Amino acid sequence: MADTVRLGLMGLGTVGSGLVELVNRNAAAIEQKSGVRLEIAKALVKTPGKPRPLPPERLCYDPAELVEDPEVDLVVEVIGGIEPAKSLMLRALEAGKDVVTANKAVLARHGAEIFTAAARAGRQVGFEASVCGGIPIVRAISSGLIANDIDEFVGILNGTSNYVLTRMYKDKLPYPEAVRLAQEKGLAEADPSFDVGGLDAAHKLIVLTELTFQVKATVDEIELEGIEQIEPVDIEIADQFGFVIKPLAVARRQGELLDLRVHPALVPFEHPLGAVSDEFNAVLVKGDAIGEMIFLGKGAGSLPTASAVLSDIVEIARNSGNGVMWNPLASRRLAHVEATSRYYLRLPIYDRPGLIGKIGTALGDEGISVTHVQARVAGRADEGQMMIITHPTAESVVNRALERIHAACALRGAPVTLRIVD
Repeated sequence: MADTVRLGLMGLGTVGSGLVELVNRNAAAIEQKSGVRLEIAKALVKTPGKPRPLPPERLCYDPAELVEDPEVDLVVEVIGGIEPAKSLMLRALEAGKDVVTANKAVLARHGAEIFTAAARAGRQVGFEASVCGGIPIVRAISSGLIANDIDEFVGILNGTSNYVLTRMYKDKLPYPEAVRLAQEKGLAEADPSFDVGGLDAAHKLIVLTELTFQVKATVDEIELEGIEQIEPVDIEIADQFGFVIKPLAVARRQGELLDLRVHPALVPFEHPLGAVSDEFNAVLVKGDAIGEMIFLGKGAGSLPTASAVLSDIVEIARNSGNGVMWNPLASRRLAHVEATSRYYLRLPIYDRPGLIGKIGTALGDEGISVTHVQARVAGRADEGQMMIITHPTAESVVNRALERIHAACALRGAPVTLRIVD
């Protein structure tokens, strides 16, 4: 006889409604495959009177009514944000209920507190949907690849940024128009800065870092750059040299040092991440036993995220009483390591005699050699651009060279500096 799990949904927006749709559509198949019968007992909503995918008698407006209801076995948090999500998850655990969440921001900032509370209550916390939507990367790292010593993973963790850069590349759109298109498709908020500025990817990187390396990190410790500075000329030059610009999140271990960063980078066409387009996410994991393995799929959206939520629900139901699914409490903290790579530089220059020589001298004085140089001027003194690709060099050396170039009054604006993945 199937075990019945009665679900309480905290939030009935995009993901919550997708979960209701999947349960209604696939409940019989889930029960047949897993022996778990799912019922949605109650859903917490904020605004009365809106059309909902559940009948009125299964809606509530008081959080306490949901988290303390004895008819609810497992609470699903899909309201987003830090508060009241964190407090409600803690209350649900204290009330003896398992929790599944898609909230990477809460886990990145307060994961230790939540998992400590779960351990104390003897309950489980599922969080597969918090990273990369429907891609099962959390379970892969925490169990499927547990025999591997992982040295590095690099991924496209934010579908909005990837969609914007894809449209700039394929449709030749300027950045503002690509963002507007993402908003029209529901992939970007009215204020897209959380996604395009890299903070969303940074939260996901923190969760994966704790899973992979048992290291606690904060956003302030991550080298963080968004995609706002990318212009069509960068997309064009990258394409000419065999690259596509992608929004990457990187965790790389070198001995006892760990490099964590979120930034756009030039990726070769033939690289596994080079062909990951639109709102798709991907994570490339390097382990000592499996070598390289890539996980690819839709990283956002109602049904992909709901699919990951459902996988956690079924996993918890199958392992009832076994405590938390995984406890990412940090055992140590690793230091930041400086990155060395090839670089793409775009320098907004004045069209003046001797200026290119000054730039070459500044680079040479810092020991930076270049492989490609392209200068463009439009016949006006304030419209020049100079694009440079360097040999491998340290980040600090590039920064010193740019300071020299600024001091020589060679630039009319801020330079664009992008790393190149080889």
